[in-house]
Amino acid sequence: MATDEFMKQQFLTLRDEIRESKARIFWLLIIGMVLVMAAGYLAAEHPNAFANAAIPFLLLGLMLSFISEQNNIARAGRYLRETVEPRIESLMGWEHWLETKPRLREVDHSFVLGFSVLFLVFFAITTSLTLRQLDKQAHEAYVWAAAAAYALGAFCIAVVLWRHWRSSTAVT
Repeated sequence: MATDEFMKQQFLTLRDEIRESKARIFWLLIIGMVLVMAAGYLAAEHPNAFANAAIPFLLLGLMLSFISEQNNIARAGRYLRETVEPRIESLMGWEHWLETKPRLREVDHSFVLGFSVLFLVFFAITTSLTLRQLDKQAHEAYVWAAAAAYALGAFCIAVVLWRHWRSSTAVT
C-alpha cells in the first residue's frame, strides 16, 4: 500500500511540475517580450554599443530559459509515462494516451520549433545591427569580440536545442 501512495504522490507532484513549467513559459514569453521591447527602445534612444550589444545576450538568456522549461515538461511527462503509469493496472494514463495519438504531440513540437525559429531570426537581426553599429564607430576589435561572443552563444543555444529536441522526441 505504501508503494501505491508513493506512486500517487509522484504522479501528483510531476503533474504540478508540468503545470508550473507551463505557467513559467507563459510568463517568460510575456516578460521576455517586454524586456526586448524596452531594450530596443533604450538602444534607439541611447545609441551606444552597450545598449545594442545587450539585446542578443538577453535573447540568449530567454531562449535558454525557454528550453529549460520545455525540457522540464518533457522529462516529467516521460517519467510519468515510463515509470508511474505502467504501475497503474487496467488504466491508460494521460502520457500513454498521448503517445497513441502522435498528431496531438505535433502542436507541442511545432510550438518549440516556431519559437526557436522566431528567436533565431530575431537573434540574427539584433546581432547584425549591433555589429554594424560597432563597425560604424570604427571599433574593429569590439566587432570581432562581439561577433565571437555571439557565435559562441548561438552555438551553445544550437547544441542545447538539438539535445532537447532529440531527448523530447526520442521513442523509448
